[in-house]
Amino acid sequence: MLATQQDVLMVQDHIKSMTANDKKILLIGDSFACPLHKPKYEGWPTLLAKKYKIDNLAEAGVGEYKILKQLQHIANIQRFGLVIVSHTSPSRIHTLKHPVHNKGLHKNCDLIYNDIMEKSHIFNSRLKTAKNWFKYFYDDDYQIDIYKLLRNEISRSIPIPSLHLDHFSISKNFGSEKHRIDFCQTWIKHRGIVNHYTEEGNQIVCETIIDKIEQSVWQMAERHRNN
Repeated sequence: MLATQQDVLMVQDHIKSMTANDKKILLIGDSFACPLHKPKYEGWPTLLAKKYKIDNLAEAGVGEYKILKQLQHIANIQRFGLVIVSHTSPSRIHTLKHPVHNKGLHKNCDLIYNDIMEKSHIFNSRLKTAKNWFKYFYDDDYQIDIYKLLRNEISRSIPIPSLHLDHFSISKNFGSEKHRIDFCQTWIKHRGIVNHYTEEGNQIVCETIIDKIEQSVWQMAERHRNN
């Protein structure tokens, strides 16, 4: 029996819907990846969303533990074709309540030394406690070991293809994921105010991610789906 034009159109629509679903991306991470309200120019997550359908759960200022929690809060992760993880610094310390940031973009922010020192002039007993903790009790070796465990758990918890991004020179040394992109030099050359990159830097990041996805990650997703 010959297929009618309507049958052909139905098959084509089905293929298109499958492709769209397979190429739906979950984006998790820190301020390098988080959505911004009315930025001066478009960040790379916004640029990437023009090509792919993206659910962006990244949050400004969060540590690796909260990035893991972003992932764990997702029901039915299999509905995505890919997870992109923007990893943060090992030196960011988890806290349930930041001594300064408690609303807006940084409402779930964790502690990091430079941020605490910049605001140490503010009279705030919690801020003073955080400052003294960094001064007297911070253990870099411990933080790195915890970071490695969290990063490995993130990778282990993703049952579908994933792409991992590093922007900090220190964090790139502790990743062992198969598909990774090192943006450390890009950030040094193109530091800016939108997702920490200049307008040109955001375009470079976006184009690099697209190239990586199209050249290798979707092929891995296809093999994953067929197994």
